[in-house]
Amino acid sequence: MPRLSSRPGNIRASPIRRIAALLDAARRKSDIISFGGGAPSIPPPKEVIDYIVTLLREKTQKTVGYGSTRGLPELRSRIAEDLEKWWGVDYDPEKEIMITTGGTEGIYLALTTVLDFNEEVIILDPTYLGYSEAIKLSGGRVRTIPVSVEEGYQPDVEDLKEVVSPLTKAFILLSPDNPTGRIIDEGFVKGLVDLAVDYDFWIIYDAVYKHITFDKKNPWIDSYPGAKERTITINSFSKEASMPGFRLGYITGPPEAIEAMERIKQYVSLAPDTVGQYALIKFYDDGIKDRYLREVVIPTYRKRRDLMYELVKEYLPEAKTVLPEGAFYFFIDMRYYLEAMGRSDEEFSNRLLYRKSVVVIPGSYFGNRGVGHIRMTFVSEPEERIREGMKRIGAYVSSYIL
Repeated sequence: MPRLSSRPGNIRASPIRRIAALLDAARRKSDIISFGGGAPSIPPPKEVIDYIVTLLREKTQKTVGYGSTRGLPELRSRIAEDLEKWWGVDYDPEKEIMITTGGTEGIYLALTTVLDFNEEVIILDPTYLGYSEAIKLSGGRVRTIPVSVEEGYQPDVEDLKEVVSPLTKAFILLSPDNPTGRIIDEGFVKGLVDLAVDYDFWIIYDAVYKHITFDKKNPWIDSYPGAKERTITINSFSKEASMPGFRLGYITGPPEAIEAMERIKQYVSLAPDTVGQYALIKFYDDGIKDRYLREVVIPTYRKRRDLMYELVKEYLPEAKTVLPEGAFYFFIDMRYYLEAMGRSDEEFSNRLLYRKSVVVIPGSYFGNRGVGHIRMTFVSEPEERIREGMKRIGAYVSSYIL
């Protein structure tokens, strides 16, 4: 066989995909409780489902045909109207918005558009595990700044100042955050924008959880003076619309950046999913989105979050965590227990799956400062299974500690 490129060998396989494979292999065990992947467990709005069924029957070719690389104009217009309503920001749907194949493609397009070889991208540690490998795949280098549970996982502008250099090309900020559930403080956003202006680097703002908030509103970076012309924002419909299988999201950014990303996208995925785009047009119509978030999504997830928080305190009293302000996750410092058990976070997670049929994600997957932690989602299981899963974790830990 001819020699393969060295590029794939330099990229770490996604550990989340490995966990998904384990789950697929173990699904015949009906008692598995998953606190692992962050996929919504509630269905999309019924109005959207009914609309798609009708559209497929009555206008089949229109619904399954090719669309433009930037996405359906009707959907981009709905997005622009929605962003103005929620955050008071003004986007030209023709020039400053592009539909993407999920948030993952959005991250890749943004990085390949702004990065030249060996330029640096600053990320938090810990943070979403997909960034570092996408940066490497795009030819860049990773720099990090630390966050900790003691500071509520809020980054410090002074730490950022220490790593900014002439090689800095971008900073990636995720808020609400995966894995910590933190919503970024406005003080940091202001400091970040000031540094981006002074050092002339891009801000890549991952806002895929922007509507999944419980205690305070998520900021929108483009609304800060000086930010819009240097910010590319990544969005996804997987979380807020509960439609991860459609693999749809969108990017906002300056016209020149959108045009450059479109040139790359046309050779990566050509055009976004047409059926899903029509579903999302309906999602924006008649107040469906607002009602769905207000009456279904946020109340359901808030209830599950609050229950898991109480159970973490009950069954893991020596663990450290914070009540998530948004997103889907608890990031739990388990070092007290892991040291007593003589286990790494990965060993703990593997043994918990096979001995107690509970899935959690090792914290080390999210960065060096995630070592000794686990990430647990509260959105994938109903309350009674959250209670049972936490009871199993408590029993597993107690069998070693007591």
